[in-house]
Amino acid sequence: MVDSKRVIPLESNPSIFNSLSKKLGLSPVLQFHDVYSLTDSELLAFLPQPVYAIILLFPLTKNYEQYRKSSDKEQSKYNNEKFNDVKWFKQTIGNGCGLYALLHILANLPDDFIIDNSILKKCLLSQLSKSLSVKETANLVEQLEKNIQLDSNYGTQGQTEAPDASESIDLHFITFVKGKDNHLYELDGRRAGPIDLGISTSSNHILDDSKLTEKIQFYMDNTDDENKHNFAMMAMGPSLD
Repeated sequence: MVDSKRVIPLESNPSIFNSLSKKLGLSPVLQFHDVYSLTDSELLAFLPQPVYAIILLFPLTKNYEQYRKSSDKEQSKYNNEKFNDVKWFKQTIGNGCGLYALLHILANLPDDFIIDNSILKKCLLSQLSKSLSVKETANLVEQLEKNIQLDSNYGTQGQTEAPDASESIDLHFITFVKGKDNHLYELDGRRAGPIDLGISTSSNHILDDSKLTEKIQFYMDNTDDENKHNFAMMAMGPSLD
């Protein structure tokens, strides 16, 4: 799919993602929190639990792109076969990976966390169906973006100067969630479909899942020295307010 539109990329900033989540219709009982470690028990203790999902920002290096293309070649064409277990959206908006990472969380949360009559329910969730093609589902996301006007409302809210929408960005957001089948999924709109990482090893929340730590560590271990520190994580969990 060719990007039909390009937007200003979102900054990895919980306040921006919380604001956008609220606009879309997330219940105020949940919010995003920075994650500073997946292995340091003292740092993890500060995170409100349970954690429902993780957003990872990581660099798009040459090694990663080779890995992505090679892995996706092995996958058969995805036609929403996993619809009942996990919701996945093909990215067709250039630089829009932050929005897709967020939607991959919101669409996979229990329904009572999304406010009735919200823009998310009206424009996207209520229209999703297993019978829709990947392209038709992607079109719903594009229409949703037009309604929220990502650039004018969120693209320049970060603490650093926002790049132009036409620029190619070498950082990318993906999401990790637990599906209804109790499998851990990696959700990335640039991939060929949802990536099933197997049955979750956690009975509580995904931060206890060894598969999550292993996959994120894999990405960290396979980047170059120049990009070793270009990673950031946010968790979706209970609000502190």
